Amino acid sequence: MPKEQVLYEEKDGVGIITLNRPERLNAITHDMLRRLGELIEEVRKDDKVRVMVLTGMGRAFSAGTDISGDVPLVSELEIQHMKQKNSTEYRQSLWYFNSIPKPTICAINGAAVGIASEFALHCDIRIAAESARFGQVFVLRGMTPDTGAGTYLLPRIVGLSKACELVFSGEIIDAQEMLRIGLVSQVVPDDQLMPAAMEMAKKMQRGAPLAVQMAKQLMYMGLERSMEAHWEATRYNFQLSCKTEDFQEGIKSFFEKRAPQWKGK
Repeated sequence: MPKEQVLYEEKDGVGIITLNRPERLNAITHDMLRRLGELIEEVRKDDKVRVMVLTGMGRAFSAGTDISGDVPLVSELEIQHMKQKNSTEYRQSLWYFNSIPKPTICAINGAAVGIASEFALHCDIRIAAESARFGQVFVLRGMTPDTGAGTYLLPRIVGLSKACELVFSGEIIDAQEMLRIGLVSQVVPDDQLMPAAMEMAKKMQRGAPLAVQMAKQLMYMGLERSMEAHWEATRYNFQLSCKTEDFQEGIKSFFEKRAPQWKGK
């Protein structure tokens, strides 16, 4: 059943994950979370896949966690899980798409609320259909944002004041407001959402795979480091990138005025 509810295909170097429970507005179950974890490992390990796109089937990206089950039991299981891991391991186990060492794009169709809004924040780039809606609705259910993306990543994307407004109120905003505050890169007609996401994915494949991977790691680790520590990490990664075969190919292709042929080495 989980394989039917979370679809996966690889197309032109892009791994496409589709939430496929449209009759329940793609509400997320624990089985679906486990399936997502399996697919993310597949994307991480598959060198043919250069970019990942996440989207939803039907009229909603996702209505959030399916709360029709035993919510108190689920909460207790989460608390026990958290106790068994240190904070970094726990975050990485929840920030699914942020942990992929490749560009990740969220193609938001319809509502993205609750944990689905967190999924969108875990991705590097977000594109919205005109029907898209975004809501950090946790406080309206007596909870805090469950994976912490709303309180950590969202302020860094839209600014502290706007993030406070969205998280404290639980307000659901439309696609144009998402664009205005910089939450998404672009808004497109609903029927152009996946073509726009695939076009963005194509742009993300222009760079050398290892260089992109190192740049992504620097980008996110830079949120947690001091400027001095970030400079040291930058210097190390720059020197490492200059020792790759792809660096030599990048220089050679520039002088030969042709497109580079990356090897990921």
